[in-house]
Amino acid sequence: MNNIIIGKIVNTFGIKGELKVVSDFEMADRAFKKGNKIEIKNQTYTITNSRFHHHNYLIEVNNIKDINEVTHLIGNKISINKDELKLNDNEYLMCELYGYSVYNEDKLIGSVEEVTINKVNPLIKVNGHLIPINKNFIKEVNSKEKTIKCQNIDELIKEV
Repeated sequence: MNNIIIGKIVNTFGIKGELKVVSDFEMADRAFKKGNKIEIKNQTYTITNSRFHHHNYLIEVNNIKDINEVTHLIGNKISINKDELKLNDNEYLMCELYGYSVYNEDKLIGSVEEVTINKVNPLIKVNGHLIPINKNFIKEVNSKEKTIKCQNIDELIKEV
């Protein structure tokens, strides 16, 4: 199965069955869309309403309108099948970059050891060197071949 963790239920919100979800998932706005199927405690739910409120997502599942029917879900992680995100051919998830082969122009320099996702500039770590994931340094990410082609990184990977 191709499930990805997208958040954690931390509480309920109000009395009408909304779940308060904390998420740092890179495509949370796509994941928490009305109509998407999610999995909580090995059970599939459909998001019937979703909104962003004070840095959290508030979601309603399966049209449940009663707080008493959702309290047992508090503390559980939420996952989604990657297919629900409807990624285009040129889109990828940062969490999947681990192990991708990284090339500087046509020369293999190693594989992705670590991915650091932050608001300013996500980074990949290759052979101990950090490379920003932006168009100045990343020319192409090929999900099918699991490769990343870089450019302009000679100064970033230069041995000291």
